[in-house]
Amino acid sequence: MSLTHESRVLELESQSELLERLQLLTNFGSNLVTVGGELGSGKSWLAQRYLEAWASDKNQSLLMCHPNQDDAQRRSTILNQIVPNSLFSSQDPLVDSLTHILDDEPCDVVIVVDDAHLLNETFISELWMLVLEAQNNPKWTINVVLFAKSNSIEGLLTRLSYGQDHKPVELEIESLSEDEAERFFEFLVIRFVEDDMEKRVRNAYKKVNPLPGEIMALGEQKVEKRIIIRSIVGSPAKIAALVALILLIIAGGFIWLQSQPGPDEKAQQIASNLEQTVIPTLPDVESSAESAQTDQSRSDEMEAETEASYQGAEDDSSSLPPDVVGETASVGSTDDDQQRVVITSDVVDALLVDKAESVDTSKIDNAIEAAQQQAEAVAEPAPEVEVVETPPETIISFSFARDELKAFSPRSYTLQLAAMNSLEEVQQFIDLHKLQDQVRVYPTLRNDVEWYIVTYDNYPTIQIARDAVETLPKSLQELGPWAKSLSQVHRDIDRDK
Repeated sequence: MSLTHESRVLELESQSELLERLQLLTNFGSNLVTVGGELGSGKSWLAQRYLEAWASDKNQSLLMCHPNQDDAQRRSTILNQIVPNSLFSSQDPLVDSLTHILDDEPCDVVIVVDDAHLLNETFISELWMLVLEAQNNPKWTINVVLFAKSNSIEGLLTRLSYGQDHKPVELEIESLSEDEAERFFEFLVIRFVEDDMEKRVRNAYKKVNPLPGEIMALGEQKVEKRIIIRSIVGSPAKIAALVALILLIIAGGFIWLQSQPGPDEKAQQIASNLEQTVIPTLPDVESSAESAQTDQSRSDEMEAETEASYQGAEDDSSSLPPDVVGETASVGSTDDDQQRVVITSDVVDALLVDKAESVDTSKIDNAIEAAQQQAEAVAEPAPEVEVVETPPETIISFSFARDELKAFSPRSYTLQLAAMNSLEEVQQFIDLHKLQDQVRVYPTLRNDVEWYIVTYDNYPTIQIARDAVETLPKSLQELGPWAKSLSQVHRDIDRDK
């Protein structure tokens, strides 16, 4: 939990009692004290408040633990605060370094470690050995206070102190009472909230746990919202461009609406279309029935007159010419695409006068055979030639940059441009975007699949890495490059070994 130490300092009764007990334990001897609490209980604030107001007469050292720290960095942080400008090796244990630096001189030291649950077993053992050495050295008073999550390191300390007379001391941060939470909220949160946000913050307070961290987060909601909006919108130039784009869209929509026909014009168009459309009308049922009866009576009269006129007529149909045939028989159709056999007129005349036996049919047979051979030649398809294109071979010109990436600080960041499964794809990507000698490629394994990661440049912070995306070419920005921690890159490289 982050609090300012000016107008926002408020010591509640439960916190004061804890700090007083901690002062008594560290003033009269050397001890290792663990202060446990859940997330948001105020461990960080209590650690800093203890050093400021309850241990001001001691030689102090504050270690803020981070996941990327190693033991050498932690030893250097502690020793540089206790004995500035001293010579020591960060690889030696704390006991050996202090013994060498102090050289039998007296000391009264308090070492406070925040987020001590991030320490490994080796470093906690060194702190415990330092307290035991102070127990045996009458000139030394060394107290170590570890602020950590509840039940995170107690088991380890129990194993380290097994069979020894001196034991670590355990303290627990309790939740705020209802009165303390209300006082904390009114004094440190609501008085700094703007008027338009007060009602919303008060409603949110009813749903949070009585923990300082969660109560303080209520006052930071609006700030977080501003930060998010700022990160999305960007610089004032981008804001102006966005406003201009919105105005342009509104103007285009207004012009489009003006170009559309009005209600009167649409009504006139519909009326003109209806006038041009022929709508058939159905006759009246009664009138149709009367017309049907009239037609029937007329047809009966005409049939009677016809029968009377034909009673005296004779049948002379035999003298009529034969019926006209609509379709004629022919050999082959003019519409089909088959070969046609041509028979000369002499052959036809001979057939008609019963002289077929004297006609030589060899010409007909030869013509039919020639037509069949020509049809087979036309029907036979030409062989298809398959053209196979051979893709150009990709030449791999890049090399892996494992050692170069491992040399960067794990706290820095890089930009990941792409992740691919083959060296050819990586080389094609580099050639396409003209990134020769500008990127660093390393292999890694993910779910037993080989991947090749393409990274770009190195940046000290994640924000600088994100801002650097805008300096890349548009073709690379469209791929969505993202900032990646070098610590993750180091783990990926180690996974490939």
